[in-house]
Amino acid sequence: MEQRYATFSLLLINISRSVQRIKNVEMAALGLKGRQVQCLFGLYNCAEGVSLTKLGEMCGEDKGMMSRTVKELIGEGLVYVDVNSGRKYKNPIRLTEKGEHIARVVADKISAILEEGSAGISDGEREQLYHSLGVISENLAEICKKYNP
Repeated sequence: MEQRYATFSLLLINISRSVQRIKNVEMAALGLKGRQVQCLFGLYNCAEGVSLTKLGEMCGEDKGMMSRTVKELIGEGLVYVDVNSGRKYKNPIRLTEKGEHIARVVADKISAILEEGSAGISDGEREQLYHSLGVISENLAEICKKYNP
């Protein structure tokens, strides 16, 4: 049992560190920060834009972190808040033309790295892996609920 825990934890830590390193290096080449990847990628896949809350959910970040990231991306001219959307609250955040270009570059980099990173794994194996990780994630989230009733 202890070996299962050690193996699982170490693999997750190593994968997380590798992903962070790759994001930091690849985004630095674009003059951006690694933590901005999820935001750009999320917006790239939502042409109609999304609210700050929804973007945070998509990126797995809290509202405060998303707010800071969006503010940085606004400063870079990559995103804007569409205040003329007709919505009274929760105005959508959208990519600018420059942001669309950068997000496309980011999406292409992600695709290439995913391809290289999953070399030797069949589509079926990958689907099973994602399914298993999803189950583990849900189970651990349920356990965590016991700590914050």
